[in-house]
Amino acid sequence: MNGTLTRGLCVAAVGAALAASGPAAAGAAGAAQGAERLRAGSGTVLSAAFEPVWASFLSPARGVVLGGAGCAGGKACRARLVATAGGGAHWHFLKAPDARLFNSAGSSFTQAARVSGVVFAGARDGWLYGPGLYATHDGGAHWHRIFLRGDIVPSLGGGVVRMAASSGRVYAVVSPDPFHGRRDELYSSPAGRNGWARVGRITAALATLAVSGRSAWFATGAGFGRPAAHLRATADGVHWHRYPFRCPGSYGLQDIAAASTSHVVFLCTGESATGRTAKEILRSVNGGRTEHLTGLAPSGGVGGVIAVPPRRPQVVSLAAEYFLYRSADGGNTWKQILFYGGGAVWHSLSYASRTVGWVVVASGDQLLRTTDAGLTWHQVRFTRRVTR
Repeated sequence: MNGTLTRGLCVAAVGAALAASGPAAAGAAGAAQGAERLRAGSGTVLSAAFEPVWASFLSPARGVVLGGAGCAGGKACRARLVATAGGGAHWHFLKAPDARLFNSAGSSFTQAARVSGVVFAGARDGWLYGPGLYATHDGGAHWHRIFLRGDIVPSLGGGVVRMAASSGRVYAVVSPDPFHGRRDELYSSPAGRNGWARVGRITAALATLAVSGRSAWFATGAGFGRPAAHLRATADGVHWHRYPFRCPGSYGLQDIAAASTSHVVFLCTGESATGRTAKEILRSVNGGRTEHLTGLAPSGGVGGVIAVPPRRPQVVSLAAEYFLYRSADGGNTWKQILFYGGGAVWHSLSYASRTVGWVVVASGDQLLRTTDAGLTWHQVRFTRRVTR
């Protein structure tokens, strides 16, 4: 799950890191801590003010959500993690590193100590990123700050803008300087240890990234007017191949999603107008070696991100600004599922199984869950089971 909207906070993090001239004033961390006090009673609210930012689910039941508490009004906000083992029915806090959410205001923390995304590869191995990078290999008991090339932010003027994990391997897209012609770089590590290394000399502009099993795809995704010329792909996480790729006309690659190691879906976008972006869906049945145009996606909503359930390549969910759409025939026809009149910032749209999926509506501080492959979505409440 990738694209402009899912990448939003991370790209903003890099931009602010480039513009930052020094630490801002310290914020009110105590307000965030105070907001975490549980209300009395059984099944109480975990945090009355917990605001989800990003979600990572390993299965329909187990997942971790990054967010904050007491962030309203532009307060400095400490990164918080909550976890569930019951599909969101009940939650508990996980230990988090001493970092700040990137979208919170004034803080004495450097940009490298701020995060906006979370990804877990298993119960023990997880990462917080965007633009900083932290890792745990004991389920959150201890966190370590990772430096891929020196202190990425601010000394290199960039940061981690995207991550994905699958089949024992984790990938990180590092953006040294997206505003001055320096292309994104791809790093990889075994999930169980901090063994990060550059993946050859592979680079891309505003890169898109997707994984499925041991396969991964990496390509330029700069949007309208800058179409990708090549797609980098691996079937084993070690050997990478370059395949010709081009969106139709002057469309640019916006996002990639994989239903399996062979079935891959591409979202291409064209020119944008107020509240609209031209969108087309391409599909591959051979791991990206070749692809073909499936059809037009709805133009409503600027940009877009896509997700497909595992082993169900015909089902495609598309989130774009005001709208959440669904196709049941591979992108030929579409149905509008949700509409947010004030606009929405969609994060971490993904499927944990053939039927269960998750998405964070960051602008509305909501975590949504589907159990019917995107036909209906319901808000998840952050509650905690209390025993007396």
